Amino acid sequence: MERREFLALLGVAAASMQSAAQAEPAHPAESIAGRLIGTWSFVSSVNTRKDGSTFDRWGANPKGIFMFDRSGRYAQIIVGSESRVFGAKNTFSFGTYTVDEVQKLIVTHTDASSTSKFIGSTQNRSILLLTAGELKYSNPLTSHGAVAEVLWKRAT
Repeated sequence: MERREFLALLGVAAASMQSAAQAEPAHPAESIAGRLIGTWSFVSSVNTRKDGSTFDRWGANPKGIFMFDRSGRYAQIIVGSESRVFGAKNTFSFGTYTVDEVQKLIVTHTDASSTSKFIGSTQNRSILLLTAGELKYSNPLTSHGAVAEVLWKRAT
């Protein structure tokens, strides 16, 4: 995906989140959904293949952001380190989300994505840890077929 397409996608995501945030009521602060709302900065991702081996998909010094608004919209961007041959590794998507408070799941419904096979898909992320400052989840559906354990720090 070209840089200008990425910027357009990001703009659409930000605009949709902003307008939707003004229309919907907040989740109770003590609920998982209420504690999830805000902006999270990417820290790390440990990816495990089916054979049990692990790898770091993003390389040195990746950057990322995951935003959840009060109305159930999300936007996610992760940009990995630059490769001399292939350029930067990146992924981005936006859409809607719900939280299963009982099973402790973040359920995302993807409206648009840099990975075309995820457009229109639903992904379940199992919450492993959610504190005021950290979010850690397991994502069993990655673009490369591994299970990812992903850590984020609260930005706002």
